[in-house]
Amino acid sequence: MPTIFRAILALLLVAAGPAAFAPEQFFVGRTEGVGTVQVIMSGKHGVRVQSRGRIDRGGALLLEQVVEEEGKPRRIRSWRLVRSGANQITGTLSDARGPVTGEVTGNVLHIRYRATEGPAVEQWITMLPGGRVARNRMIFRKFGMKVATVEETIRRVD
Repeated sequence: MPTIFRAILALLLVAAGPAAFAPEQFFVGRTEGVGTVQVIMSGKHGVRVQSRGRIDRGGALLLEQVVEEEGKPRRIRSWRLVRSGANQITGTLSDARGPVTGEVTGNVLHIRYRATEGPAVEQWITMLPGGRVARNRMIFRKFGMKVATVEETIRRVD
């Protein structure tokens, strides 16, 4: 393909903007996440997440995760997320106190919930071009102060 056509195609793709994030498509099947947890005054340590997702009969995304965080016992958590509007997400998380809420804006899913241990959690999952990799950024706050962050790369396995 001549260089001028490649340049025009690249400009068209940039002008089109990022693809809309569809968590109910991205998380169906197996995904793996690898990242780091930064806890205030405790330093950094690794985290690995193995996930398996499926859509139930009602259209909800069911996501089962095995979380292996350095220095902690392995744990299993379960998500149930459903579209409650064109861009709205609601649901539950086994290690959350109360509901999970969120919205999809372009290629970003922004989620909020309160962890069972108490901190408020905000999570931004950004789908990268190609649709097979996403970046996850989480912020944990207690009394309005940031106490921990997670930076993770999530890849579709199948």
